[in-house]
Amino acid sequence: MRVVYWARLQLARREVIEAVQAIPGVEIAVVEQLPELLAALGGADALILYDAGAAQARPVAEALAAPGNTVRWMHFLTAGREGFEEVGLPKRVAVTYPAGCVAPTVAEHAMTLLLALVRRVPSMLEHQARHDWSRAAVSATAESVEDKTMAIVGYGEIGREIARRARPFGIRTIGLSRAAKSDTLLDETCPLSALDAVLGRADIVMLSIALTRETYHLLDRRRIEACKPGVLLVNIARGGLVDQAALAGALASGHVGGAGLDATDPEPLPPDDPLWSAPNLIVSPHFAGGGSPASVRRLAESAAGNLKRLMNGEPLRHLVS
Repeated sequence: MRVVYWARLQLARREVIEAVQAIPGVEIAVVEQLPELLAALGGADALILYDAGAAQARPVAEALAAPGNTVRWMHFLTAGREGFEEVGLPKRVAVTYPAGCVAPTVAEHAMTLLLALVRRVPSMLEHQARHDWSRAAVSATAESVEDKTMAIVGYGEIGREIARRARPFGIRTIGLSRAAKSDTLLDETCPLSALDAVLGRADIVMLSIALTRETYHLLDRRRIEACKPGVLLVNIARGGLVDQAALAGALASGHVGGAGLDATDPEPLPPDDPLWSAPNLIVSPHFAGGGSPASVRRLAESAAGNLKRLMNGEPLRHLVS
């Protein structure tokens, strides 16, 4: 079994290589650059990779769809596959993804951004840097999440882990998804089509939904204006879900009370982007899933486990529909 690993990112790189190499009968080729990858695909049985932008995804997808392609299975180590889905996933190749592997860590990061906003941690750090013990300046604007209502937009693995962490804080949760999934962790379940109605009563909006053509700018200017005044927004999914110009304006006016963004559009956020100077904003450099050895272990196990299933003729787990 010949496996190509396009290791263009460091996420779980060593662990994936070790897990795959430990499987008897497997030969793994680790490549970093696109030309190396395209050259290595000839005669390969499987491809392990991260998502990439459309410009890099297109030649890979074309190679996998070409006559004579031998790759039967490709496994993403990233939850998102937007670049490849934009150009079209190959129809003759089984595609899997690491469902839920980094969900606990991403949810932890989402709650960190939320609590930092509510308890005015950035303001405290500013006063600390000035050696200024200013309780009044912080306490006048600090809030609590207790008894607040949180709309979790996109109730998949990450959304569920966010709900799990929100409950002990006394937060009322509303889960929104296309299928309106019911869950004992939620106080209320709504279809995504009810988003406009939910935004008007949510104190907190958590974005954990996939970016597609349908969800691009899901929070556009109209929906941001329809949000409850003072709403707190946390986006740990994809930057394209939010109209950032509208968000910057809403932060400046105070209509949005604070925002935590782990994803922006584009990435990295340009130095002259208005968001940098927006008030009550925390930007983290798209690393919500990082820092967890447990997540890394699950990522490696997801790749190695499906590879074993492929070799044994067993059904693959977490197929992309």
